[in-house]
Amino acid sequence: MQTNYQDTVVAILRHLKQQGSSLSKIHSHESCYHMLQLYLESNDIPFSIEAAVDWNENRRSSLSYDTYISYRNALFRLEHYLLKGNINTPFCRSVDCFHCKSGLSIGFINLLEEMETAPTVFLGQYAYERYAVVYREFFKHSTRTGITDPSQITVDHVLGFWEKVASKQPSLAQRQHQISAVTTLMNYLAGRGDVPRCYRMVLRNGNADTITKTMKLPYAGAVIHPSMKLEKMADRYLEALDKWQYKASSKRLYSHDLLWYFMFLEFNHIDHSHKTITAWTDCLPDDSLKDRRHRTIVMFACYLQGNMAEIRVIPRICSSDTLPEWSLSILNRFIENRRHDGMAEKTIAMCRASGYRFFNYLKTTGVQSPDAITPEIINEFHVKDEHATPESKNAYSIKIRQLLSFMADEGLISQTLVHAVSASSAPRRSIVTVLNDEMVAGIYGFRESASSPLELRDIAIVMLGLRMGIRSSDILALQIGDFNWKQKTLSFIQKKTRKAITLPIPTDVGNSVYKYIVHGRPMSGEDGNGYVFIHHLAPYVNLTSNSATRNALQRVLAVCGYELPYGQGFHITRKTFATRLLTSHNSIHDIADALGHAHKETSEVYLERDEGGMRLCPLPFGGVIQL
Repeated sequence: MQTNYQDTVVAILRHLKQQGSSLSKIHSHESCYHMLQLYLESNDIPFSIEAAVDWNENRRSSLSYDTYISYRNALFRLEHYLLKGNINTPFCRSVDCFHCKSGLSIGFINLLEEMETAPTVFLGQYAYERYAVVYREFFKHSTRTGITDPSQITVDHVLGFWEKVASKQPSLAQRQHQISAVTTLMNYLAGRGDVPRCYRMVLRNGNADTITKTMKLPYAGAVIHPSMKLEKMADRYLEALDKWQYKASSKRLYSHDLLWYFMFLEFNHIDHSHKTITAWTDCLPDDSLKDRRHRTIVMFACYLQGNMAEIRVIPRICSSDTLPEWSLSILNRFIENRRHDGMAEKTIAMCRASGYRFFNYLKTTGVQSPDAITPEIINEFHVKDEHATPESKNAYSIKIRQLLSFMADEGLISQTLVHAVSASSAPRRSIVTVLNDEMVAGIYGFRESASSPLELRDIAIVMLGLRMGIRSSDILALQIGDFNWKQKTLSFIQKKTRKAITLPIPTDVGNSVYKYIVHGRPMSGEDGNGYVFIHHLAPYVNLTSNSATRNALQRVLAVCGYELPYGQGFHITRKTFATRLLTSHNSIHDIADALGHAHKETSEVYLERDEGGMRLCPLPFGGVIQL
């Protein structure tokens, strides 16, 4: 034992008494120095501050946290007195002293000094004073793993610190203190550009255990900070959402989803790719957040590819993707062939839907290759493939024939196999289905009480179909400029026939549309500008799916206590409009003009509903044999 040890201890205790320190504080210092002296003498170890620090650290697991800290503070003062010859400050904060440098690299020592003088805007007021001990502990832990610079810190160091240090604290308050300190530290290091921003989420709210259990893949890469290269792009992606009027609350949710995905990349040290999106989705718990988080990252991936249009509407999972690889490959080639031939997107969608039905049936029957397809299997599929109308079945059968012809051209099946698709379902004519008087009265009652934005949109759509006979696709394509409010007319080009049409606007229709535009329609995004009917949730773009009009009619009828007749959609409003014109004794030529039909024959189907008129012209029963 060096002779100056006893003198130093006496001087420190005297100074504490002169300062008026508490008896417990003086006693803890005295106990520390006495226990250290016994340890050094019993092991014949000469005194040095290095030996004293090692002694305290080695006993840490057997001491309470408060005892460990008080002993360490006692050694702080001891070293400071040995270096400076005084203890004018209650705590040593010199980076030149051994205790501050013990177990730390030069890079971390310099960082501590920087943080001590950092503006409070970076660390928060009093953050350094509150968390300095934890900062040093974290840097010591990191240094022991072999790194020397803060830029080398990875998520493994954060999780390792939690497992070996923070989680071992004896009380909840002490563990929370460690978590707060590391979170603040990661936030500071992210601001310096040393670590990714998502590191501040690792320990927050007890996330460490969740990450370990749910985000670990059986394999891991070797990429350092894979998410840092994506952070600026993520900021631009969130800014791009403003174009479609996404709310700030939605953007905050998407930002949180991105941080979780980035943490997944960091935890497994892998770069972003389509495969990692799938792997991350598989790791997510099956709850209400899974779909949103998956869609957020898929939208972000579209943005990274430069396809801004794809982030307007959240992508949906295609059911055809569930097909076996051999049939999915054929279907995708068939679709590309159709697209190359210039088919419209609706036709392409029907080709995919019919192809999926066919190949999915083959999967259920155990067919595993094209050469196993037989005429009997094709005929069985045709019989079991149900559709609402013969016309629909015929339309799908045509697409199946096209698919089989394509497969024959590729040499996958026989050229004659296409003839196995039956043509037995010929189109039939039946009496047209319309809305009855009670349903129409209910719709008018709904119009009087509609007040919410969605109700105003629904009734405006339904009134355009019921009172003006406009097709669903044309309603959704209407622009605000198509309405001439002074002349009370509506002019547009019909999507189906490409024929321009101008129609008078009934007062009740005009009022419904005007009320929706003024009181119900939200501020649209850039791509929704000008359209009458737009989404009421971000992105605020125009409605494009015909299901929107059908859903509007269903909601209105449901409030009135009715349901759509089987097999009917929004087109029933157009049939009802035409039938009412007919029963009001309008000529077939006037009805054709009102419906925008190019030929009056197209409108003749509605004659079948004029039961009163048909009773006035009964056919004679001549030629009927009487028995």
